[in-house]
Amino acid sequence: MPRPFTFLVRLLVLVLALCAGGTARAGAPVLLVLGDEGGAHAATAEAIRRALPPGTAVDQTNWQALGGETLRSRRVVVSIGGRAAQAVAEAAPSAAVLHTLLTRAGFARLPPAPDEGAASAIFLDQPASRQVALIRLALPEARRLALLSGPSSAELIDELAAAARQQGFEPARATVSADRDLFLALQQVFTEPAVLVATPDPAVFNSYTVQNVLLTAYRHRSPVVGFSPAYARAGALLALYSTPEQIGSQAAEAVTAVLGGGRLPPPAPPRSFEVGVNMNVARSLGILLSDGETLARKLLRQEGGR
Repeated sequence: MPRPFTFLVRLLVLVLALCAGGTARAGAPVLLVLGDEGGAHAATAEAIRRALPPGTAVDQTNWQALGGETLRSRRVVVSIGGRAAQAVAEAAPSAAVLHTLLTRAGFARLPPAPDEGAASAIFLDQPASRQVALIRLALPEARRLALLSGPSSAELIDELAAAARQQGFEPARATVSADRDLFLALQQVFTEPAVLVATPDPAVFNSYTVQNVLLTAYRHRSPVVGFSPAYARAGALLALYSTPEQIGSQAAEAVTAVLGGGRLPPPAPPRSFEVGVNMNVARSLGILLSDGETLARKLLRQEGGR
């Protein structure tokens, strides 16, 4: 086989391999950048695709493959997850940028967008007022909220404490600067039974600490409110969270607005949400609790939703 022909065959094989590997081509108006290939990231991406107007061209890539060619000719770039958000922000595309599956604290740490209003976000964490309202709705006899403040959650803890006072709770606060502080902080907030509100601060609540936190709270007859369904499965009484499908649908609305000539909405928490309930924990603590769907429906009505 002549060498030039062999070279062309190899080049064609390389191009086909790159396409099969998911490298996004330049040109489609919408680019989805994933921090992980599966799980919640893939589910969010799929939800965005389904909710966009029929015929909308969408490309998808991962944060490691992001580059100048990948970002060329885009109108909207949607990052999914923290690593994707960091990569997109550092690349500073000229397109409108919407970050998803990112905490508010994570969004605040990103490099600023080149133009004001060019970047927005749908936060992963729930607003403080919604979390406290759920506790008041689900646990009307509760009087104290336990709040643990870490390096990236000080602002959220301040908001939770303010919302707690507005709803008639007494906030009990402690600071966790390092792992060794956690046990002492828990003892401080559990001098009396309290409802512990977990926050997405990895220095305080992570896979290494969650079981100790849940067990300590249980020994003090103190229920825990988590921020993901995994918390309810692990032993939290309640969990308040938004699903990838809910966040993806909200993201698709923002993308559609930009494609129609509008602007991105300001950064905001998710509109739709779910409530998870662990009835086994409720029975063990002697708590009468409504099911998650009922609590979510009542909470949504309080917020003026459907």
